[in-house]
Amino acid sequence: RAAAGRRITPAVLGATLTTAVVLVPFLYLQGNARAAFTPFAVAFALALGWSVLSSVVMVPALGSGHGLRSGTWPRALRLYTRSVVGLLRWRWATLAVVALLLGTVAWGFVRKVPRFSFGAWWGQRASLSARLSFPRGSDPASLDAGMREFERIVVGREGVDQVVAQGSRDGAWLQVTFARGADLTPIPYVLQEELTQRAILIGGAEVSVQYQGSGYSSGGVGGIPQFRIKLLGYSYGGVEQIARNLRGQLERIPRVRSVDINAARFWGQEKAHTVVLEPDRAALARYGLTARDLAAAVTRQVGGPAGATRLDVDGEEMRVTLKAAGARERSLDELRASLVPNRLGAPLRIGDVARVDERETLARIDREDQQYLRIVSYEFRGPPRLGARTHKSFLESIAVPPGYSAEDGSWFSWGEDESAKGLWLVFAAGIVLVILAVAMVFDSVWATTMVFLSLPVALAGSAAAFWIADAAFTREAAVGVILVVGLAVNQAILLVDAALAKRRPLTGADVVRACRDRAGMIALVTLTTLASLLPLAVGTDPDELFGAIALATVGGVVAGTLGALWVVPLLVVRWRR
Repeated sequence: RAAAGRRITPAVLGATLTTAVVLVPFLYLQGNARAAFTPFAVAFALALGWSVLSSVVMVPALGSGHGLRSGTWPRALRLYTRSVVGLLRWRWATLAVVALLLGTVAWGFVRKVPRFSFGAWWGQRASLSARLSFPRGSDPASLDAGMREFERIVVGREGVDQVVAQGSRDGAWLQVTFARGADLTPIPYVLQEELTQRAILIGGAEVSVQYQGSGYSSGGVGGIPQFRIKLLGYSYGGVEQIARNLRGQLERIPRVRSVDINAARFWGQEKAHTVVLEPDRAALARYGLTARDLAAAVTRQVGGPAGATRLDVDGEEMRVTLKAAGARERSLDELRASLVPNRLGAPLRIGDVARVDERETLARIDREDQQYLRIVSYEFRGPPRLGARTHKSFLESIAVPPGYSAEDGSWFSWGEDESAKGLWLVFAAGIVLVILAVAMVFDSVWATTMVFLSLPVALAGSAAAFWIADAAFTREAAVGVILVVGLAVNQAILLVDAALAKRRPLTGADVVRACRDRAGMIALVTLTTLASLLPLAVGTDPDELFGAIALATVGGVVAGTLGALWVVPLLVVRWRR
């Protein structure tokens, strides 16, 4: 048993080191990934340390003198041996088929597997939110009436799972959660349009209607791409004029919808709707009215404290505001139809002597680096990649006068930065550390090369798993791929360690004997790894956090095992007949 321990110790140390060193970058990574996965990496590293101590020292010591013997499956071993011999006879054809499969998986992963999924945000479902707020001091009854109108539109509709309404004195919020699968239908967009149409009729309020979820036009993965352009300039009017020019250019592009030159930066706080009234002075003169008379008529028809009159009541002067009945709930159409008193006694309406309209404006003016800031946003109704290319081309075609600037201001372009760069850094560092660990343990460039050549097969397994499952490859899935770098090479290390004990250059018979010697151990390591992942994978959606990690890891481990059993033997044999 001491001899067996000495024989297998290099392979155990190599397999453990390659898995442990991949986790080292997690402990030093700066950014979002560090906060999310550092505890996971620490626990995993401690468990690996204990396992290598048990396998190298404790198990051989405790197993001595108990009559232990190795078990074999003769039929399975004979079948495996025949398959390896057959593949060795047709080595070049087999390697060509493997290369073709790797190319096919790479093509499918690039073209068919999306890189973003709304469902990857820890299982959240598609939702539609509507926010309604009035200026401070407004009547809460108007706010409640507006939210009741929103509830009548969405409650009981097909595909709606839950409707939650909350509010305060000056603002209210409505959250509509859709049932599973409803986000792949036009239902969310129909409700969004209906809520938006109703919100336009609410005067004097700040209204925001937003949808978050899977995009119907994007094939079920990702949301409708919303792109934003950030404009800066030293003239407020100049920035506004550039935004209007960009809106005209964007509206001529097919698939571009909902161009907004007053897009807010944070949660819609900068957006507001203003009721604009422009008097027609010629019409006022025909009826013998002045602008003051028109202002007094409008004041009586709308809510708010404007137009107060001082009255003396029992020797005390009081401010009294006279309002017409229904002034708090009056819509713009009703305001246009309201009567204006005149000397001629004619049935004169406000809409006859003034133009009443609603205009979206900015509630506050922002400046950045002493320059006025304005955001132009638009939606692209089409595939996300086509939208990204269109947005990039449009940004490159923008020409602004000196003193102004236009740049990409999309939300999603902020954050891909650090977390994506950090994960790529961990992936590259993991591969480098795996190579260094194998080279240190085996002290062989040949062994290091053979282990490294097994990585493409394992990574292709992770890619194929997401292609087959029709799931999105998210940042959580990238963490599983990083684990695959350390786990999937363990089987190749076991086989290469057995091959090192043979003479070199290796013949076909040497490779077959090495495969027979380590096939059972490789299968056992794979089964134990998959068994530990089953509780994580069973009953978990691939779009969720742990489901993505489990799917990537399982696919990579299975493919790495297949590669170690049938592909690596074709590589380690000497390269001549």
